[in-house]
Amino acid sequence: MSLLLRVTFSAFLLLASTRNHVQALEFRPGLAIPGLRAGYIFGAGISFGAEISYTPFVFEMMNSRHATGAYASLTWFHSKGEMYTQTWYKTMSTGVVLFSDNSLMIRAGVGKSVLRWERNRMNKTKSKSITPELDVSYSPLQKGEYIGYRVFSPGNACFGLDISSAHEVYAAYRYNFDRTVFHDPEFHLF
Repeated sequence: MSLLLRVTFSAFLLLASTRNHVQALEFRPGLAIPGLRAGYIFGAGISFGAEISYTPFVFEMMNSRHATGAYASLTWFHSKGEMYTQTWYKTMSTGVVLFSDNSLMIRAGVGKSVLRWERNRMNKTKSKSITPELDVSYSPLQKGEYIGYRVFSPGNACFGLDISSAHEVYAAYRYNFDRTVFHDPEFHLF
């Protein structure tokens, strides 16, 4: 957790150092954005997950309104690996997020993968270290539905997964609790 605080603080210092380009930095404590997603990882299989982003720092830069903060996500994906014929992997990740004009979300963070295996999934193998991830998504209608691309490393490929880097394409729905931050006072599901 201290790594997340350091990265968030570094991003905040970077924003503060570019004060002549950044206007009206404000704090919006209600800017929580939960989401659900489903996708496909090339070389592995289907994936689904849940996430929460908290972006309370809002600013204007280059004629756009942005919000920044932190996120956490949990992803399950199915794969046929080298050792295990078919199994589900779980990746937990956290990091910093930049949310722009209610349409573009960029996230950078770290993750760790877990594999439960054997009979009744009693045994558990974790990736040996935390690994980086990058996620870029876009909402063409700006109503909460996103298409995205995420690249991450599941960790050590030696615990049954035959890919060392996962490339995921996905569709997601994210609900912004503070719709007025991007000058959208109304909310319509579809």
